[in-house]
Amino acid sequence: MHSQVPLGECVPASTRYAVSVSLPTWQDNVDYELGAPRVLERMVSGYPRFFIAKPIQALVELVKDRFALPNETAMVFPSPACAERCIAYIYDQAAKQRSAGLACEQPARGQLRVVQYVAEPIDKRAAALDTIGRLLESPIAIYCVLLPEGLFPLAKQYWQHTGSGISARLADYCLHIARVNEECEREVRPFLPASKGASARRKIGYQAAGPSVSPGPAAGDEAQLYEAGFEADAYMEERFGRNCDPKHAAEMKAVLRRRIAGALSAEEQKQGAQVERGVTGLTSDDVYLVSTGMGAVYYAHLALLGMSGRKSVCFGFPYTDTLKILEKFGPGVYFLGHGEGSDYDELERILERHAESQDPIQAIFAECPSNPLLKTADLSRLRELADRHGAALVVDETIGSFANVDVLSWADVVVSSLTKVFSGDSNVMGGSIVLNPNRALYQPLRAAMDAVFEDLMWCEDAVFLERNSRDFMKRVPGINRNALAVAELLKASSKVAQVRYPKFTTAENYARIMRSTSEAGYGGLLSVEFVGGESASRAFYDSLACCKGPSLGTNFTLASPYTILAHFTELEWAAKYGVHADLVRISIGLEPLDELLAMFQAALDAIPAAAARPR
Repeated sequence: MHSQVPLGECVPASTRYAVSVSLPTWQDNVDYELGAPRVLERMVSGYPRFFIAKPIQALVELVKDRFALPNETAMVFPSPACAERCIAYIYDQAAKQRSAGLACEQPARGQLRVVQYVAEPIDKRAAALDTIGRLLESPIAIYCVLLPEGLFPLAKQYWQHTGSGISARLADYCLHIARVNEECEREVRPFLPASKGASARRKIGYQAAGPSVSPGPAAGDEAQLYEAGFEADAYMEERFGRNCDPKHAAEMKAVLRRRIAGALSAEEQKQGAQVERGVTGLTSDDVYLVSTGMGAVYYAHLALLGMSGRKSVCFGFPYTDTLKILEKFGPGVYFLGHGEGSDYDELERILERHAESQDPIQAIFAECPSNPLLKTADLSRLRELADRHGAALVVDETIGSFANVDVLSWADVVVSSLTKVFSGDSNVMGGSIVLNPNRALYQPLRAAMDAVFEDLMWCEDAVFLERNSRDFMKRVPGINRNALAVAELLKASSKVAQVRYPKFTTAENYARIMRSTSEAGYGGLLSVEFVGGESASRAFYDSLACCKGPSLGTNFTLASPYTILAHFTELEWAAKYGVHADLVRISIGLEPLDELLAMFQAALDAIPAAAARPR
């Protein structure tokens, strides 16, 4: 078992680019949402779309020092299109907030601007001598949105919702080149006239931007420790890991697309079992790789907007940022948050009403199963309604994963977060979009995707993702077995009010999409609520002797008070759809089953009798 990790530390422990962060008690999660200094000051990392990683913070400081005016800050993006969309979002949302009577600074036209920052070593030989000096073929450019500090929350929203920010590994690469260039300049500076220009500013900005958590080393020592940690990580991977050099990233991306399409070569298939996607004509050309799971949802939505610019329907209660994307980008969305029962009839009424007004619905979005309620929609019914009214059906398969479920046969578009079980190691972000070549909308969808898609997955992230996913199909059955046993243990307890798990929740719908192979199962995610309400949830959560923090699909067990983290400012609204504040979401890992069962039984036993009584 992974031992508990101290508050604010990386999960997994000592993992430089960890996707999760330790919030080991219920109160830690509440205080994180409240912005309590006792939590925030100990945060070494966080979930990358919610917490701007330390290397990115350092790069922002460098950019600000070089380009920003007083009282300005910056956000950094991998392409000019991403940066321009961020600016458009800020203008749009600032105007909407002011129209709604909310206090929000309204930027003047032209006040927000994009500058290009290029990472290119002055002396390539000096950079190549460094452990990290895997120089790329051409300079790396990033695009920096400069904006007033008061508008930073809106820029952060765009970053979080769309998953379009730069990777922490890319930020580290840029910082590494900046350090090498500074050393080169320092060597020649004694022979040049004294200057207080750009070089001096670059030095100050970089030294002030290290990822320390107070108390920590002095600024100069901090920069050295930061770079030393970067080099040590690279050495360990090169010497003992299974990574390829980043210069092979294009090949790794091709392997990933084939792996996701189920179209591996005969030699690749010999190295591990690979699922057949079950869709005739599907090739790796129908797979698009993006930098994050939310990026997959965002780009799919962006492509659909490019086709018609019409409203969509969100069927079922989704992961929080999916709904935010559909609400804030484009003309809006109908939200059918229960995703069962009368919502099917309401969906049909919406589709018919829009068809009659010659303003057809653009798309139906659904998660199968959903996060965190683990509901599975009736895809056959959604497919029939979508076909009847010319709508695209977009399905997020992240929770089930294509190892367990076949949603592509029903969908026009399948999106997934590769950060989760596909990777498993919780150290890299990624997402995928897959188009079904047998659907009527395939050609216009393909053209729309090609119009908006950019290959922005950073080379090192692609390499890590390819490495981590090599044994994906071998890991999933073990996770399935462990999760089923834990779900049944919890369900049998008199202290448990409800276990949400695909075997117990809308089971008939899940059975229709579950693969027929002997290794297919119900996935690794479950949510639990207790008879005693929040006091019981707190006791259970605090007693769990596993990693605790955001994210899911990890090779190790990871728990979270999901609703507290995802919907803290809208708890009453979420509760209307069954997403209660005392819900505990658990992602089951690959630990020995007897140890898992003993840990969960101990956590159940820790719920005191007073907290076990009905609410």
